[in-house]
Amino acid sequence: MKKFFVVAFMFFGVGVYGQTLKQQDTTEICLPYKVAKQIMLDLNKLDSTTAVLKLTEEEVVELNKKIEVQKSIIVTMEEKVKTSETIIQKTNEKFEIVDNINRNLTSDNKKLKRKNTIIQIVSAVIIGALTYEVVTN
Repeated sequence: MKKFFVVAFMFFGVGVYGQTLKQQDTTEICLPYKVAKQIMLDLNKLDSTTAVLKLTEEEVVELNKKIEVQKSIIVTMEEKVKTSETIIQKTNEKFEIVDNINRNLTSDNKKLKRKNTIIQIVSAVIIGALTYEVVTN
């Protein structure tokens, strides 16, 4: 039995120490031509897609800036429109006030013309009567 353990130990010991790992060079990998070609095509597509993505992101940033500028222009224009509408409203109110004053003045003028006409008629009658009395006396 002792011999069996010695032989077993020798067998496993030699087997364990006899297996040494060989270092493999992983810098070179052999691939079939079709696979290598497909990998190269995919890498080219990746490079071009990455470049397009970068350009698209830059374009999106620029478009967002442009949108912000246009929004500010729109806000400015809306303020100008509101200001113009206010000016138009105030001008219309002024015209209404002037029209009312003009109507009132026209009415007052007609009243004064009637009053002057009556005063002229009465004055003419009084002057005529006094003249008649002076002439007849």
